[in-house]
Amino acid sequence: MNSWLIGKLNLIINCLSLFIFKLVQSFDIIMNVIKEIDLDKSVITLYDNWIIKIKFKNGVDFTIKDAIIANQTIVDIADKHCFLSLVDSTQVRSNISKDALDHFAKHPITKGLRLAEAIIIDSLHNRILANFYLKFTKSHNPVKVFNNEDFETAINWLLEISKSSQH
Repeated sequence: MNSWLIGKLNLIINCLSLFIFKLVQSFDIIMNVIKEIDLDKSVITLYDNWIIKIKFKNGVDFTIKDAIIANQTIVDIADKHCFLSLVDSTQVRSNISKDALDHFAKHPITKGLRLAEAIIIDSLHNRILANFYLKFTKSHNPVKVFNNEDFETAINWLLEISKSSQH
């Protein structure tokens, strides 16, 4: 190989190494998985900081029936503890019915247990769904939408809500 090509490859490797180091360094929130349940149309994960993530599966139609199952699973996994909800809609292009959105927002099963919801989005499709959820369903807890690059900010926001509710 000629020295010019070797120099360019070394430069690329150094830049990638620096990028990876910065990425790892900036993500200092460590969340350990306690339990994970794989449902037909979503995956529910409980972390050690009482954040419960729901990750919707790609290409599904999420109905009221699915919302009832997911919500009950979330409450069961929380085991009567207050929790924070992280809705991960990244890399997903699915549909969710209005009834399912209403169930997530207002059903009494989560009232008093779910302290807040952070919705992570990465597409216009999911931003429209998240904004519809915010404006028209009126959840019984605080809800905020974050872009996927603001994942750490979303986690910190949830944890701040948790701290403020303990006082």
